[in-house]
Amino acid sequence: MTDLERELAEALRGQAREVTPNLDAAWAEQQRRQRRPAKSRRRRVAVWGAPLAAVLVVLTSVLLATQLNPAPTPPPQPAAKPGQDLVIAKPLISPPALDTSDSMALVDFTGQTDNWTSHAVVATGTAGERMFCVEALIKGVTRGGPNYGIESPSCVPLTGYPVKGAYVGKNGGPLPEGKAVFLVDRVVQSLRLYDAAGDLSQAKAVGLLGPGRLFLADVKPGSPPVRYEVNPTQAPPASR
Repeated sequence: MTDLERELAEALRGQAREVTPNLDAAWAEQQRRQRRPAKSRRRRVAVWGAPLAAVLVVLTSVLLATQLNPAPTPPPQPAAKPGQDLVIAKPLISPPALDTSDSMALVDFTGQTDNWTSHAVVATGTAGERMFCVEALIKGVTRGGPNYGIESPSCVPLTGYPVKGAYVGKNGGPLPEGKAVFLVDRVVQSLRLYDAAGDLSQAKAVGLLGPGRLFLADVKPGSPPVRYEVNPTQAPPASR
């Protein structure tokens, strides 16, 4: 090949390179264009995903804190005390002469020399006041005769509603210790008693006496009733 032919061939190859596409460069550009939307989608996901992830982290932290540090349990509230306050008047011991109009035997007990019977009495005092009394007489005697000890009879005024009068027994008194007697309104059918510890005593109706119904109860010695319930609960009668 002559020098002229060589030069001509080189010129033709150079022109061919100028018009022949660079396949490697074209493939790389195509790959770059295909990857660009994916990156854009990832950027959009990142824009929305970052706040959502932060919210999830906060909620998870709150949930874990709640489980690890639960709210303190409120202290138990005291149970409501049943019934109403019971006020037992201090008895007048061995009052002046009483005009006894009605009485009922309650319990028998043994003294040092004789057997005795406790009686509930509705009486009228010297000033005309109505009184609820407890006295102890020798068994078999209903009126008069010697009384047991110096505290027989013991009386309280008839007041209040529905409990009109009450007496809690004691050693040396006209009613033995561990017993209590109540005169309540006649509409009361049952009487429940509670001491300061909330222990219940169920009183037993023993009959009608004067203006009320008489109940006798076993109570804890040294722990007198301080609250009561009646059933049915009655409202105080309207004043006239």
